[in-house]
Amino acid sequence: MNRSEREQPLGLLMSLSLVIGTMIGGGIYVLPTSLAPLGWNATLGWLICGAGALCLAASFRFLVDGTGEGIQHNIERVIGEISGFLAVFAYFAAGFTSIAALVIAGGSIIVNLTGVGDGDFYGVIASLVLLALITGVNLVSTRSAGRLQVASVAVKVVPLLLVVVTVGALLMMDTLETKAVAPAPINFDNIAAAVALTLFPLLGFEAATIPVNKIRNPRRNIPIAMIGGTLFVVVLYLLATTGLMVIMSSNEIAQSSSPVSDALAMIYGPVLGTVVALCIMVSVTGCANGLVLIGADCTYSMALRREVPLLFADTNQHGVPHWGVILQAAGAAVLILLNSSRGMSGIFTFLALLTTGGVLVFYILGLVAVFKENRSPAHLPVLIVGLAFACFAVYGSGLETSLWVLALLAIGLLTRWMCRRSVKAVPAG
Repeated sequence: MNRSEREQPLGLLMSLSLVIGTMIGGGIYVLPTSLAPLGWNATLGWLICGAGALCLAASFRFLVDGTGEGIQHNIERVIGEISGFLAVFAYFAAGFTSIAALVIAGGSIIVNLTGVGDGDFYGVIASLVLLALITGVNLVSTRSAGRLQVASVAVKVVPLLLVVVTVGALLMMDTLETKAVAPAPINFDNIAAAVALTLFPLLGFEAATIPVNKIRNPRRNIPIAMIGGTLFVVVLYLLATTGLMVIMSSNEIAQSSSPVSDALAMIYGPVLGTVVALCIMVSVTGCANGLVLIGADCTYSMALRREVPLLFADTNQHGVPHWGVILQAAGAAVLILLNSSRGMSGIFTFLALLTTGGVLVFYILGLVAVFKENRSPAHLPVLIVGLAFACFAVYGSGLETSLWVLALLAIGLLTRWMCRRSVKAVPAG
């Protein structure tokens, strides 16, 4: 019995939740602090990144063939097996690092909320406990992970929506006192800096293209999940971050470690700060949950092609590729332990850049496949904008990130060569 026969696939709601939940992680809640000095360049950065993400989502929609076989199948059928492998392996590596960063952030929130102790030790323990919980949910079944994703999405959007609703209500009552925005000149360099910062929280629209045979009616649901989920997140981000700039001055935002909760606490009182912190923890947990689900399917897809060890194609009684889930958890745990002596912000920044670099490899290879398969002049503007945006983002990610990504891709190619070589070495019959 194959995995598709043992579990029901994800419907439209869960597919949308997978996209939205993967996109909305922990970064959006702390990113306004970094964007504050850029003034209105930040808003332009959101607009440019939002348009770029929508063009990428629309471009990937042209590549989905409706079989539900996953994005690796679609890339390799157009531009070859090696390209398909590099795209999915880069995406797998990006998810690997992002999971570690997210559970570190979640562990820090748990320690701050519970007050169990000071220092990194308790944060590491809390992070590992959170990682174990997410792993357990994913091992039970895909639909358990999907239910957690739906529930987490319903919670994680609350703080951002509350900012939007609050600003809207204050504007309607004509009681809103606008705050000073940083006087940063609007120029190419400042906009480029804003684009580089706003890219990370917009990663994840492609989440619905990764699972293999897990999306019900993929020809209809995958495009709706990609484009609809991306549009929802882009609009929410733009309104919420611009709303923060109206409620708080740029100096106040820049000095805040949690500007969303601080802004709402200024209006509704300090108790809401704790509630918002809980919502942010749920947001981080939901994003990490989605990445574990997606990463396990990456290893499953690669194992079916003998590009990683065949054991990653095994599934448990619930139809879950359990070895892929365990690998994700073990790898994230190792990253957490190896970096436990570093400052949390430093390791989070490094892992975020590495995540972005890996996903950009995936985007560019996907776009190359789309260009080759779609010659329609009507599609050309969207494809050109998407490719230009991806290349600009590669430039903005920096040389160090690019070198790390190249090293990871080399490891992936070596693994693939060894697995293919071992298969050929087995005598026939």
